[in-house]
Amino acid sequence: MIGSRKWISQAQNTLTDDNNVRGASDNINALYFKKLLTQGKKISQIISYIWFNEDRETAQQLDGYFKRGDDEELKKLLFAKDSQTEEYKLLLKVFQQEEYLPIFDEDDQKFIKFRVATNTFEGSISDPGPSDDGILSITIPYPPCPAISDDIDDSGSTVSFPGFAAIKKSELKEWLNENPNEDPYFYENNPYIPATSS
Repeated sequence: MIGSRKWISQAQNTLTDDNNVRGASDNINALYFKKLLTQGKKISQIISYIWFNEDRETAQQLDGYFKRGDDEELKKLLFAKDSQTEEYKLLLKVFQQEEYLPIFDEDDQKFIKFRVATNTFEGSISDPGPSDDGILSITIPYPPCPAISDDIDDSGSTVSFPGFAAIKKSELKEWLNENPNEDPYFYENNPYIPATSS
């Protein structure tokens, strides 16, 4: 299944192994899979930003797009390229640099339908069915936020945290600081941070 941690890991390893790219066809495939992995990583980082909740107002606005799960609203967010739109401004708060936007190319909009799954930490792409008119269904994982330990003090340093929590704030911060366009394409150290590939 596209979007599983196993698939992302295998695709990531293939892309970083120069011996696997042999010809023009392989280069095209590598570019396509890198695009999928990059889009998935950006969606995962948006979810991590929401959970990190440092900018509560932005996190709540972004959260609404995923909780409503409306295809058209998600398209406005994930295809945002006009710097004057609210969606673009929200994404810029997550990624801090315009070079990382838009997440999806405008030409892809007519081939994609988004849905949100609240019962999984892994995303997927479904082949078009007979009644889907050739539209790919991309499932974005948006599970309930697990327990997060606040292991960052007022100065921004990591401190030890007694007890158990599924995710540490320092892990979310580390994932958010990763370059969205480069590997790793999922947070390997914690399976609770959603892995998605579009």
